[in-house]
Amino acid sequence: MNATFNHYLVELTSVSSERLRDTDALSALVVAAAGAVGMPGLGPPVARQGAGEIAVALLCLEGHIVLHCAPSVGVCLVDIVARAPADVGKGIDVISRRLAV
Repeated sequence: MNATFNHYLVELTSVSSERLRDTDALSALVVAAAGAVGMPGLGPPVARQGAGEIAVALLCLEGHIVLHCAPSVGVCLVDIVARAPADVGKGIDVISRRLAV
């Protein structure tokens, strides 16, 4: 049986706190990652802040991209789900390159 969806969950560490606090840049980043995967967004990304952490999400017709950021410790949890056969690794590559030190 073939998978219907592909899913990656990756924790990036040692990320610049400044980069993880910039919700506009993070929003542009999820759009770029979705483009790399081949998933157009269903609307603009949504960014929310609270208790020192930030979440940025882009809902797509065939999946989603969500970033959970903890700027104070330089950690970003990346969650990408896309309908198979989309290569979600391409989205992870875009995000990890842009968040690299």
